[in-house]
Amino acid sequence: MAEPTGLYGWIRSNDGRSTGLFLAFLLAIQVIAPLALVGPLLFIDSDHAPFIGWGGYLVRYAPLVLVASVIWFTSQLWWHVETVKKAVGFHFVDADDEPRLCAVIEPLIILTGLPVPFVGIIESEGRNAFACGVGRKKAVIVVTRGLLDALSDAELGAVLAHELSHIKHGDIRLMAAANIFMRALIGLNKRNALRFSPVHGLLAIAVPAVLPLSLAGSLLGRLGLRAGQISRLLISSSREFIADAQAAQWTQDPGALAAALLKVDGRHRVRGARDEDDAMMIAGASEGPGATHPTIAQRVAALARVTGSMVFNAPNAPHDDDWTAATPRSAVVQASFGRRGLAGTGATEAIARVRQGDRQNWLGLSRLDTGALVVTIGALIGIHGHQLGDVRAMATIFDPRPLGDVIGTAGACQLSPFTYTLKLRCDAGTRRRSLRAFEGQEGTVGGWLADIGRKRREQGVKGDGTLIDSLAGNPVQPTYETYRGQSGRLTPIRVRRGDDGLYRDSDGRATIALPKRLIIAEIDQVGCFVRDAKSMEATGPLPMGSDQVTQDNIARIRSDIARVANETSASTDWAGIAYYLDRREVQMDQAYMYYGQPGLAMARATFNGLKERAALDHVRAVAAAIVIPADVDAIERAKLRALLRDPDAFVPCRSLRSAH
Repeated sequence: MAEPTGLYGWIRSNDGRSTGLFLAFLLAIQVIAPLALVGPLLFIDSDHAPFIGWGGYLVRYAPLVLVASVIWFTSQLWWHVETVKKAVGFHFVDADDEPRLCAVIEPLIILTGLPVPFVGIIESEGRNAFACGVGRKKAVIVVTRGLLDALSDAELGAVLAHELSHIKHGDIRLMAAANIFMRALIGLNKRNALRFSPVHGLLAIAVPAVLPLSLAGSLLGRLGLRAGQISRLLISSSREFIADAQAAQWTQDPGALAAALLKVDGRHRVRGARDEDDAMMIAGASEGPGATHPTIAQRVAALARVTGSMVFNAPNAPHDDDWTAATPRSAVVQASFGRRGLAGTGATEAIARVRQGDRQNWLGLSRLDTGALVVTIGALIGIHGHQLGDVRAMATIFDPRPLGDVIGTAGACQLSPFTYTLKLRCDAGTRRRSLRAFEGQEGTVGGWLADIGRKRREQGVKGDGTLIDSLAGNPVQPTYETYRGQSGRLTPIRVRRGDDGLYRDSDGRATIALPKRLIIAEIDQVGCFVRDAKSMEATGPLPMGSDQVTQDNIARIRSDIARVANETSASTDWAGIAYYLDRREVQMDQAYMYYGQPGLAMARATFNGLKERAALDHVRAVAAAIVIPADVDAIERAKLRALLRDPDAFVPCRSLRSAH
């Protein structure tokens, strides 16, 4: 693509670039924000923390981050002028205070057709000027005392025209936004909990998963910050070229602007100003991470390229003693009219410029950090060298997800406004986090603690496998009881039960429900079926008298049993068997619950009718002919065995206790 030439060539070219670069700036914010949030989210909602659950983070927290950033950005933009005023310490002036300044700017205001801006002065020897605000009606133009004293009226007019151009083209709003976003980028990067440091290196030796997390965090943070720095430099540079060209058009004196820029070169620093304020000033750093401007040589060369030799030969053009070693006349002439054109104004050159003087490498690591990284990698190789050929073991060791299981909770899930609107699951919000995710790891603290927890469970010690539980001293021995089942006829089984009255599985987890092994043992031994422990006894028994309500209810039970038999007779797969099991269990239980042993006898007799017994024979034939699906629960399999072995014994287990 040919380089833009002419006054409006620069404007058209740079307007499009600025929009694209500003979007890149916004993207950089979104890259760095998760790095600052990963620490808190690991503790309050690790299932949806970055690096642990990216999908959950994007759905649950990214919208909140976006809304919060918009609110924060709007408030910062609203108070932008006051913030800048406080930072650089300017004060407002009028024609009575600074008659020369106002006399120079007033004709330019009329020429541009802009509303009259406020004018301010910074009492500083530094030579600089800037325009700020969020709109034309409340714009402010500020110059330093050093600039005012050093420039002629023509040179001062060129500088003021440059700043009025920023107002007319909306640059003041664009650069205010860029400054605010850059401040956010720097702040978020400082809060990057995953940026690698010697502390992260020590943690990684104990918990290797910290290493890839911290390196990824460092790289993403570095890329986001670097993208912001380059975008700011290119945005600011493009606007400076446009404003220079516009000032030359308005004043018809590009030589005066070139002379003013040379007098500012190297003397632009304003004491007390923040680095981020450089971006809105007429001159600022052109190298290093804080670079915001093209060099003065590039700007003077651009003026010469779009306006011709007036920069060098006009009455107000720079004198011989205005040229400096940093900006020699010969180099500017060559850049203006040579074949290479304006070197150093593209993205590649911008990357090289922001890297000047940077003490961090491409990962964002200092020399100390790099040394710590080398030591960490060496230590991990020494500890896990024998596992290097085992891909699965290495993947387990460096998997970051167990970290979320150990240190995280999901309590924030219940508080999230997206939980119900997006129907997000909050199952993890009620469970304790366990170290069991680290079981099987060799040479890690997580694996060592998980091994302690496993041994405690094998010894019968109560515990839930959490970090505190694994480190706890004086283990409490569990209590045991003899379990005889709901029927009271089960061969006694020793059962672990905690002080809270909850059953304990073989791995120590608490459960309110009967463990499956107890239910299956009673079904297999006694032949009955186990119902909900909350209704151990019948609500009746009601008398099976001759009143109409009782007779109608008994008729309904018999009718339901007949319907079950009819519907089962056509079944040919497990679904039909499961339906028969469920409905037979329900009908037998209801008959007992309402009418006690007499009701149970009535239901048993009904199931022994010709059609009903034929339905059971059909179930037996289907069960023998099919392969029961692998996902069928073990309890259902036990019920089928008991029913086919002795149908008359297939009654509610609790009915056998009451039959004694």
